[in-house]
Parts: sequence; structure tokens; C-alpha cells
Amino acid sequence: MSVVDTTVEPPSGIGRFELRDSDAGDLLGIFMGVHALPGAIMLLHTTVGCKFKTQLQISDHDWGRESHNQRLWTGVDDARIIQGSGRRLVEFATTWYERRRPELFVVTTNASVELSAFDVASAVDELRMRLPIPVLYLKAPGHEGSLYSGYRRWLRALMPLLDPADGGDGAARSVAIGGYMMDRFEMDHAANVNELRRMLTACGLDCRGALLDGSPWTRLRTAGRARNFIWLPDGHGVAEDAGDGRKHIETDLPLGLNGTTVFLERLGKDLGLQSDIIESFRDRELTRAVPLINRALPVMSGARVAVFQPTALAAALTAFLVELGCEVPLVCLTDATDASVGKFFDACGRLGTAFDDESQPEKACLAHRPRVLAGLSRNEQYLGFVQECEREFIGLVVGTSHQKALLRRSDVRVIEMGFPCASKHWLYPTPSLGYNGAVALVQRLVDAIMGVF
Repeated sequence: MSVVDTTVEPPSGIGRFELRDSDAGDLLGIFMGVHALPGAIMLLHTTVGCKFKTQLQISDHDWGRESHNQRLWTGVDDARIIQGSGRRLVEFATTWYERRRPELFVVTTNASVELSAFDVASAVDELRMRLPIPVLYLKAPGHEGSLYSGYRRWLRALMPLLDPADGGDGAARSVAIGGYMMDRFEMDHAANVNELRRMLTACGLDCRGALLDGSPWTRLRTAGRARNFIWLPDGHGVAEDAGDGRKHIETDLPLGLNGTTVFLERLGKDLGLQSDIIESFRDRELTRAVPLINRALPVMSGARVAVFQPTALAAALTAFLVELGCEVPLVCLTDATDASVGKFFDACGRLGTAFDDESQPEKACLAHRPRVLAGLSRNEQYLGFVQECEREFIGLVVGTSHQKALLRRSDVRVIEMGFPCASKHWLYPTPSLGYNGAVALVQRLVDAIMGVF
């Protein structure tokens, strides 16, 4: 069976008018990045009434830090659209800089302003000369792009502002993490960043920081001193043709036992680390984690789990679920225009998961190939889920608040991961990445299967 790298179009054509899991476009992704950088402010150069209401999703999602104070809007009226709105932008930004003293401004525009934005670019240039902070200009009209492409655009805009890479032999093992999706200031993200740092340090690397990890700009910019950047999937493509003297390595998510081992082995190979260091750390971690996970295998073995997540996370979760003996009959890729069936199966293969092939029934030892849906609306995803349940009931879903709300009156249990998670919040450091994250994920699976909340 060949896998075609394409988005599955809704067969009826009606689905293109329905809501998707990621419908907010680049604007939400850019604001997600601004929210993750204390001291940064998004300045919406928009018409009256066109405020960034999608930021309410972040407010419900993040109990750690409110998002309202990092967003301002100019309120451009019809006259300024006709006559030019650049002067309004300069005056507004200058006034608010004096009031708030941010570390960084990012100017965004909406569709109506962009139609007559002949003077916006020059206004941004003037702001760059007036203000003693970086001023970025990222257009985000309408619903173009997605949460994930907007986040990558934000990371790409930050890269030239980072400190230059250190020279000398002493910095050869310095690394920074890129593409970490910091969507809230809760303890799950703090635990993930600490787990990544712990593993990199144990392998003899000097971790200089992460884009983004919630650090203020004065600290975050020092991550640029690293000679090597490790790019997680949400940052893939950011450093293409960077020409900045750094080495850039794109990886899959270090999620699950095998996924984490693949991640470390990839770094060891690309960074020229001694294999015995990687192997020693891996063996110590597996010796600790595997016996704990083995206690839960009787509960999880054969459990049918559906996954509703963006492509990279969906692949990592599916590979780990198969590793645990679960069956994954359905995967819905929720990253809108970035969703890719081909990339999903490619990532699963890199993470060590091989699926069966209908043309080769003799390979019965392989995991059953899931049905993978990409580019569909929430309604169409739900209908696909119902169809699979008609064949055999699926009792567990790994999704977001969207699936939690949709299935709240059913017997299906939903584990919330990713964005948005409005009813799952972390007060205690609990990772999902790395070897410690693997044990924590198994705990969540066991609790959900056994009905413990």
C-alpha cells in the first residue's frame, strides 16, 4: 500500500465551510509566540472592532499567565484607511512604549489595513529608528496560514535578533533548542524544558536555552550563542539557508521510550558525540523506566485509542501507543494546512513503528495500519470516529478540549494534550517528553483506561 503525501479533501465539499481544529490562521500562532516571550507586545494595527478575540483561547488554556497585557490595537478608522494610517501607528506605538517599556514590539495588520498599507512599512521603519527596542513587522491578514505556520514565522523573525554564535573550541558542544511550542506558563512546559535540558546535559552538551521556554528577551537572546540548534518539529524549516555559522539539526519529538532514544542517537551522530556516552545514559534511563511501565502493560495491552493531534505529535504518540501494545485504529491530523498523511507515516517509520500492508498479509506481526484523516473539519473528524466505533468501540481519545467537549456525554474518555486544553491544567511539574515523560504518559493512560480522575 503506497502512502500519498496529500491532504484528504472532504468528499462532499461541504467541510470547507466548517470549523477545523486550527482555524485562527497565522495571527494566533504569532500571538502564541508573543505570549511565550515576557516583555514582548503585539501591536495590532487594525480597524475598529477587529481586536484579537482568538486570544481568549489562550486565556482559557493558560492558568499560569494572563495574555491580555501583551496585546494592543490602534483602532484604525475609515478615514485613516483612505488617507494612510502610518502616522497613527507611529504615534500610538511611541506613546505606548513610554507607558509600558516593552523589550520588543511586533506589528501585525488585518486584511482591510493591508488593502491600503502603502505607508505601514515606512511607519515601521520610522519606529525602528525612534525606539531603542527591536520592532518586527509580520503581516497576518484574514485566515491565512495556521497556528503552526504563524509560530514558525515568529521564530524565523527572532533568529536574526539573537546573539551571535560563540567561537572557539569550548563552544563546540553548546546547543539550543528551537521550535518548542510554549503555549502556556504551566508546569507541564516547565517540566518538558527541564527534561530536555537534563538529557542534553547528561550526554555532555551545554544547553544555552530554548526557543521558546518562557524566558524574557534579555535571557532568550543568549540562546543564539549556541553553535548548534536542535529543531523540534514546530520549528522545522525556520533555519533553512540560515548561513549563520551554526549547525541546525531537525528532529522528531523525543516522546516515548523509543522516540526519546531515536532523538538522542540522532544528536549523537550529528554532533559527533561518543556513542558510549549516549548508550550509557539510555541504558540507565531504560533500566529505571521500563520496569515501571511494564507494570501497566496488562491494562493497556489491546486498548483501542484514537489520536486527534497535529502531524508530528500524532506520529510520536501513535508510535508510543503501538510500543505499549495499544491499537490505534484512527488518527485525525489537526494542523490544518500543515497536515500531511505522508509526513505522519514517515515520522512513524523514523520512530521505529512499522505498520502492516494489505498487499502483504503474511506480515501479521506488524502493527495494524491506522486510518489517517487530514484536512477535515471537526464535524468530519467526528463522523470518521463514529464510523470506526461502529466497527469496534474506541474507548479512549488523545485529543484537545475540542474532542473533550464533543464526547463529554459519551462513554469515551479523553486525555487532553496540546492546544487548547481548557480543562486540563498542571500545577505540578509533569513532562510528556523524554524518558520521564514516557512514564508520566503511561500514568495518564492507565488513569483514563481505569476511569481514575
